Amino acid sequence: MVNHASLGDLEDAHHQERSTARQRIDLAEEYVAYYRSRVYRMAESFYEVSAREGAADDPAFRTELQHVTDLADENTHYAGQRIAELEEDYQAMISRHSDEQERFLEAQRAHD
Repeated sequence: MVNHASLGDLEDAHHQERSTARQRIDLAEEYVAYYRSRVYRMAESFYEVSAREGAADDPAFRTELQHVTDLADENTHYAGQRIAELEEDYQAMISRHSDEQERFLEAQRAHD
């Protein structure tokens, strides 16, 4: 724990740390949602073009399109797991902040 001159300084530092972490989590969630929507939109476009060109029923095409969709699902699942870990870290940080504030207050009381 870094020494802070006042409880307000400590709370401000905690608020900044929480805000930064929350922004990272929110940004990660936005990127994953954007990735997912772009991949599915692209797959839909490929299917539409293949249907117009008569290739939509080609087993090789369908297999490859399914492979791309499956890969996108795996990527978003993996990213979701990493975001869940960030959320767990965020909750642990909040707990740590609470402990730091309590220790700060105890130290203040001991000096009074």
